Amino acid sequence: MNKLNFKQSIGAGAMAAGASIAVNAALFLAFHGAGIIKDSIFIQPNQPLTIVPIIISSTLPTLVASMVFFLMEKYTKNGFKNFMILSAVLLALSFANPFLGIKGVTVGYALALNLMHVVIVAFLYVFIKRAIAKNN
Repeated sequence: MNKLNFKQSIGAGAMAAGASIAVNAALFLAFHGAGIIKDSIFIQPNQPLTIVPIIISSTLPTLVASMVFFLMEKYTKNGFKNFMILSAVLLALSFANPFLGIKGVTVGYALALNLMHVVIVAFLYVFIKRAIAKNN
């Protein structure tokens, strides 16, 4: 089995980031429109959540994750499996973040943000798996 090189790994990450941006932006607009994500809950002092942090949070971690995948792919025997285990653990840990990190967050708001975390990991899985299949 051929391992992905840096360009292929980053390419898969970029595709995952693009898809995550599109889906998470749509989810944000839908949740905001439905009143689940509220402007009265601040993610930073006196700052409600806007689409800009959604775009940034859908891009930067996804690209960093694709670099981590590349390193795991290069330096371990089962890079994809190890990466998915690490991703699942980090995803599970990230579920606590909205509850612990946002003062006055509602359960619905936190669950909406957690769904966006799932979207990112799911697209990473899909696009990295697709790149691996294309490479073999």
